[in-house]
Amino acid sequence: MKTGYLDQALTIYQDLSKELTLSGLCRKVIELTKSKTIAEKVCIIINDDDNFILKASGLRSNDEVSFIESDHYAYADQLPLTVLKQLISSKNPVAVDLSKVGEKVKEDPYLKKASPSFLDFIPLRIDEKLIGFLMLEQTQEVNVTAESLKFIQVIAPQIAILIQNLAQNVPSKPVSSTPSKNNTSNKDGILSKDDLITLGEIGQVIATTSSIEEMVETVYNKINTIVDAQFLDIGVLNEKEQRLEFPGSFEDGERLPFNFCSLKEENRLATLCYNTRRTVFINDFDKEIKDYIPNYVNTAPRIGKKVKSIIYAPIMDEKNVIGVMTVQSSKSNAYTESDVYLIRSLSSYLAIAIDNLQLSKQSKVKDETHLITTKKQEEQLSKAYTTLKSLGEIGQDITSNLSIERIAYTAYESLNNLIDAPLFSIGIYNKDRAVMDIIANIENGEKLPPKAISLNDDNKLSILCFKTLKEIVINDIISEYTTHLPNAKLNTDNSESLPKSVIYLPLIGKEGTLGFITVQNYRLNAFADTDLNVLRNIAIYIGIALDNALTYEGLEEVVSERTAELQQQKNELEENKDKIEQSYKNVQLLSDIGLTLSSSLSTDNVIETVYENVNNLMDATTFGIGIYSHRKQHIEFIGAIEKGKRLPEFIHQMNDDTKLSSLCLRDNKEIVISDITTDVYDYIDTQEEIVTVGEMPYSIIYLPLRTKEKLIGVITVQSFKKNSYSDLQVNLLRNIAVLSAIAIDNAVQYEKIERQKEELQSTSQKITQSIKYAKQIQGAILPNRTYIKNILPNSFIFHKPKDIVSGDFFWFHESNQRVFIATVDCNSNGVPGAMMSIIGTSLFREIVEVRNITSPDEVLDAMNERITIHLNQKINDNQDSLDISLCVIDRKNNTLEFAGANTSMARIKDGKFFIIKGTPSSIGGNGDEETFFNKHTFNLDDDAEYFLFTDGYHKQIGGEHKQAFGNERFLKMLFDNNSVDMSKKRTAVRRAFNDWMDDELVQTDDVLVLGFKANE
Repeated sequence: MKTGYLDQALTIYQDLSKELTLSGLCRKVIELTKSKTIAEKVCIIINDDDNFILKASGLRSNDEVSFIESDHYAYADQLPLTVLKQLISSKNPVAVDLSKVGEKVKEDPYLKKASPSFLDFIPLRIDEKLIGFLMLEQTQEVNVTAESLKFIQVIAPQIAILIQNLAQNVPSKPVSSTPSKNNTSNKDGILSKDDLITLGEIGQVIATTSSIEEMVETVYNKINTIVDAQFLDIGVLNEKEQRLEFPGSFEDGERLPFNFCSLKEENRLATLCYNTRRTVFINDFDKEIKDYIPNYVNTAPRIGKKVKSIIYAPIMDEKNVIGVMTVQSSKSNAYTESDVYLIRSLSSYLAIAIDNLQLSKQSKVKDETHLITTKKQEEQLSKAYTTLKSLGEIGQDITSNLSIERIAYTAYESLNNLIDAPLFSIGIYNKDRAVMDIIANIENGEKLPPKAISLNDDNKLSILCFKTLKEIVINDIISEYTTHLPNAKLNTDNSESLPKSVIYLPLIGKEGTLGFITVQNYRLNAFADTDLNVLRNIAIYIGIALDNALTYEGLEEVVSERTAELQQQKNELEENKDKIEQSYKNVQLLSDIGLTLSSSLSTDNVIETVYENVNNLMDATTFGIGIYSHRKQHIEFIGAIEKGKRLPEFIHQMNDDTKLSSLCLRDNKEIVISDITTDVYDYIDTQEEIVTVGEMPYSIIYLPLRTKEKLIGVITVQSFKKNSYSDLQVNLLRNIAVLSAIAIDNAVQYEKIERQKEELQSTSQKITQSIKYAKQIQGAILPNRTYIKNILPNSFIFHKPKDIVSGDFFWFHESNQRVFIATVDCNSNGVPGAMMSIIGTSLFREIVEVRNITSPDEVLDAMNERITIHLNQKINDNQDSLDISLCVIDRKNNTLEFAGANTSMARIKDGKFFIIKGTPSSIGGNGDEETFFNKHTFNLDDDAEYFLFTDGYHKQIGGEHKQAFGNERFLKMLFDNNSVDMSKKRTAVRRAFNDWMDDELVQTDDVLVLGFKANE
């Protein structure tokens, strides 16, 4: 829980409490919910004996709130009653993805009428009683985030109490039937203005306390001005000892000794309050105690004086009870229901303060909330680097295996050293059997027998993960299971044996999803975000290793099949001496061809060698080898021969359906024609005359030339006679095609290697490995592009590092209806630039997410200050610097703000092009003069396009005259593509860059271009 929620909650709670009518309260609650979330519709629903009343609703597109005076139960088309009836017992917010619910739910009249994409329900409860729900509705494809719901969840109990007190027809369960006292509160359940002020003061003070003892004393000194708190104490759960501990009781102004009570003690009001989550309210102890503890035995109090009036309230965080609070008096009838309401409200703030206090105690530094040091950040970076380095070593261990089973158990052994996962499984998709084979299934170190799960079993989390390619992270299986599988029922007969925390990740290979990996633990909330990140990395390595293993198994099958074919050929040849001798000659010839081709490092030599040898095996009156050009998407025939003479060079386009060569290579299809006049139309669907280079042959063979990973081209032999080629000759040509593809690929690669030789010799293996580690670190911190697309659907990013890692990087963040977008150019490339990108990302998060600085000019000011300090630039000669473009989209105020450090922003509006210049000063760089950055503000209603970019694009050397691309040409290219959508803009930016480089092998600088429309 963020500490900042406390002050906000106090302020909003005080504002809501001022409303004296239910309609006014509903209007403020709906306005609050719309301001904190992106919900398109908000409804307030009241529960009446498990029937539901629609009390108020409001749309984001309309400031008006519809309030319903009557208390008629809602009709089937007014509320999703089918869903609501399933949520009666829910105590936590529930998100419903309507694309994943069962058919029965989809038939709900409201859902069919409104067609929402997502529904979110926040229960409004007072202790165990359900007052109603807040319902948030979305029709777009993006749901409200969990973070945006947290704040509403914090004040949901207070909203429930206020609704109960103000609702005319919703029955309020009295806390006690005892008479009220005559004190400062004049309305039961509603606090006076002075009470609210005191409550706010207490909440603000306890947020800064450093111990439970100090917290008790603070509350005691304040609360006695409005409540008779002769005795006051706060009990905090000691989970390990299973007891409530009272470290600082106060009675009559004096502190009492430390005391505690076990959660198993049945005759203690404190444990009753904790275990049942109920408020205890007693105004005459001797008469009322047995209403709460029927078998109570009257004894002297364990500590302090005997009292007559008591209030106990549970202290609860978001999900669990973490303690209790009590006020007690020696007088009878000392408390009213207003006092009960006050104590319950105060317990909510105590929960936040205790939660923050417990978090701070986990650190060795007592004042961690006020001290964010550079040393800690460096330690975190070092730890992240060490973890990534370990993951790299683990990845090498996993990917070095070619056995699927060994891959699984190597992954388990490695993962077991990083994550506490008593249960571990890997499932691999078996396409032939349509099942998921569990190849590794380990529980508490013991290997369990293999098993299979049908792919039709949609009630399994593993199948859901595999089919949807989504990560499944569960911290409490009992409460979260139906969120993922609404139509499935979890067997809770033996809940202790159930794993409480579960992670499922898909295993993805080159050709698609290969299976899944899961780790599970019997504890609640067992896995941290770091554990999830480690598992993600290992899942990537497993996917690579499985690709290799499956390819290896496929090769074994191919070898086995080819061996069987050769054996069959041998048997047939043994039956016929002439065939044996001919086959021997053919095999010998193939061997000779292979040896000759393997020594050929020129494409022309390869073609000539193949032609000379093919002529010895079959009628190759016409012969040709076409080389495939991926960039130009055509096949080039550079050495075709007809009747012993070379034909002019010609090309066939890959999209030309009238060319047999294109069909052969594009469809990976062998074409064997015995009579062109009849057979050609089996391959080409046309009635027009087919144009050829040279004379028209009768018999034709086209075979694709391929290696394992890419297309090479086609080989063809043609004869002017019908039925010229036997099956044996086709088979021989297949073998020659394999040898030719490898030889041509080797020749092409050799030519490239020769051009790159001088550069590659200067690069050592050690530097390459280090850079790869740096790339892993940098890749982990860059924003997920799917996440960016969800925030800015109409946007694109073209990021092309010069080296393996990049000194250019981008940063995105969304918070409180603001979207932060930054492009950054470090003055260094490679590893130094990558390290600067890590520091830059860390400082962005510190300044924006922790310090909550939102104005782009102030962010750059803070960044300049922190870089100088972070790199000690005032005491050493370090001159590293950053050029930054930063935009802040403010959805609430409908504006876009821009500030630049030594950069500019391009803006296109109504067909006009504008350059928005930033401050001509970089971030950092050992500058002695203080720099202030300027801010530019634009209205989002003008439907403009914005482009942020680093200087790498226009520095690139290329073109016909080997010159820089240039800033003017770059801006013109952006403007010329103004009329196309963002996805095609990225294609245009990428294509222009690649065409400019053409045959250049060296990229001049890191390149980053980011474009977006802010109003969509």
